[in-house]
Amino acid sequence: MKIERFFAELVGTATLLIAVVGSSFMASQLTSDSAIALLVNAAVTAAALAVLIKVFSPISGAHFNPAVSLAAVVCKRMQLKDLVGYVLAQISGAVIGVALANAMFSNSFLVLSKVERSGSGQVIGELIATLGLVLLALSADSKSAWKIIPLWIFGAYFFTVSTSFANPAVTVSRSLTGAPAGIAPSSVTVFVLVQLITAVIAASIMVRKVRT
Repeated sequence: MKIERFFAELVGTATLLIAVVGSSFMASQLTSDSAIALLVNAAVTAAALAVLIKVFSPISGAHFNPAVSLAAVVCKRMQLKDLVGYVLAQISGAVIGVALANAMFSNSFLVLSKVERSGSGQVIGELIATLGLVLLALSADSKSAWKIIPLWIFGAYFFTVSTSFANPAVTVSRSLTGAPAGIAPSSVTVFVLVQLITAVIAASIMVRKVRT
């Protein structure tokens, strides 16, 4: 049933954002060393993502990401009419997850982030992170996806200046937290545009690969 798939995307994305934002808050409370804090954030995110993909992949495909869902439509692996439901579930889940993490660590549900992320380096970082993520999501099989996708995200936390958002739902929701992992609302539009455009590029690459 479609409702089960949409619910899986909502719950999975919410849990992912609890892990991302919650670990960011916790790391900032435990250490003033930014490198260690980023390591904690990356490790927790990758671990949570691995579990979530393993659990929800048989139900919804475990997208948790509008960019991945869009790419799936371009590749004709998912119907266009399901895209809206997936995206709404993902964004709603992401906001719920951030709100719960905020409530645990800052006693407020939603607050606008002040972490500015701008400049050409950020754009390049998001292009690389999103391209790799979407290509892996489209090419990995069910036995390997839960391993290689989290590994990519873990690595991209460190080799991209943007720390690898690579997900429009994650980007929008992380503008609503005071955690170090946040992003200022003024930076969101560029990030999301880069992520969506890159998703289409990645899907086009996969379509051409199949045809050849």
